[in-house]
Amino acid sequence: MNDNAQVAVFIDYDNIEISVSDKLGKDTEVEWSLVLETAAQIGRVVVRRAYADWSSYGGDRQRELLGSGVELVHVSSKRGKNAADIRIVIDALELINTGAGNLTDIMLVSGDGDFTELVHRLRGRGLNVVGLGVVGASAEYLINACDEFIFYDRLVGAESPKSDEAATGENAAPSFEISEARQLLRRVLQSRQGEWILAAELKNAMLRLNPAFNERNYGFSNFKEFLNSAKDLAEYQLNDNNQMEVSLSTAAADQVPDALLDEYLRILTQQKIRMTPNDYRPQIIFRFYELCNSEPDTSLTHLKEQVQAYFQESAPHVKWQYVHEAAHQLFHTYCFEFVSPENYTEETRLWDRRVFFPVGVDKPVDLLDKCDKGLLQKLARSLGSPKKINKEVAARLLYGSFRGQAMLDHVGELIDGLKMTRNEPSPQ
Repeated sequence: MNDNAQVAVFIDYDNIEISVSDKLGKDTEVEWSLVLETAAQIGRVVVRRAYADWSSYGGDRQRELLGSGVELVHVSSKRGKNAADIRIVIDALELINTGAGNLTDIMLVSGDGDFTELVHRLRGRGLNVVGLGVVGASAEYLINACDEFIFYDRLVGAESPKSDEAATGENAAPSFEISEARQLLRRVLQSRQGEWILAAELKNAMLRLNPAFNERNYGFSNFKEFLNSAKDLAEYQLNDNNQMEVSLSTAAADQVPDALLDEYLRILTQQKIRMTPNDYRPQIIFRFYELCNSEPDTSLTHLKEQVQAYFQESAPHVKWQYVHEAAHQLFHTYCFEFVSPENYTEETRLWDRRVFFPVGVDKPVDLLDKCDKGLLQKLARSLGSPKKINKEVAARLLYGSFRGQAMLDHVGELIDGLKMTRNEPSPQ
């Protein structure tokens, strides 16, 4: 907590109530005391307002918020579904324009992407903006606009939903895979290689790269615990002022393959493709082929659900996250074609349309190779040439581990194929 921080909390009540109900269960109640406690950890909370058509909610919900010192701002639903959003924007801008107190921080309790422009305006005025929303129901561009974004699910220790709709649009669900946090840590420390950086400064730098970073998302109660789990990457000491300083470990600086793997994962993440290297990925993609081939009228959403159900029953050690990520890898490498939109209503999402394989995908390994080539092509474009792809690291990326010369030869053939499609000469 910053003793000098002055915090205003704006709660988009309907958004959070509906998101929690949809994602965590119909009977799940929002723990508002924990939300407000989180705001209090930022600094002194001077404004607490919750916006809704309060005539739609019973007295118990209103009393809970009133008992926590929250001002209930009534916005009639007859004014339209965005009436509360508009009122929040007006009140937030009015608050800072009138110079109320020494306001330094805004906590926006909502995952609605419509608030993105407001966040930009607030940050432009020098305020620190912290968002709070629900996994899978928070717009990605809102998350990225904030200085920090806290996920309510992780705050209360709830499990992430295992049947999220495919995040092809604005509400992409983060994977909360520890490898992502480690990549972030390595990137910041490598950029300051040879220097000691204050732990608080390090975390702020990580937040600037990914506002959704929070050590609690990965099961750690504080940042020091997270650093303790990554001693192979980071070492720390106390300076003369008894403040923790962190630096890239000597061992990590010498781990070229690990650094390259992190770099490849970062490149794909920038293109909305999340990957957690694992040995099960080929099996998962083969299962996508088999189910799609046996059910020609299925949608990509249904196909993903079927693959998840298959592994949950037959191989529960294969995480749902691996299936979710594989589905997106297949989608972003054009491994499916979609039935013409003329056969659907305008409201039908792309992933809810029937899919079929493009020409040339006639067996499971064809699908795997097409996806692998697509991912390698994205790396090649970012790196500037297929020749810059490290084959051993690419094998670990695609198949979870490096298992001998045969795998290396296969990856080399895939990369050679990229060189020919880019009109580059094949190696002799």
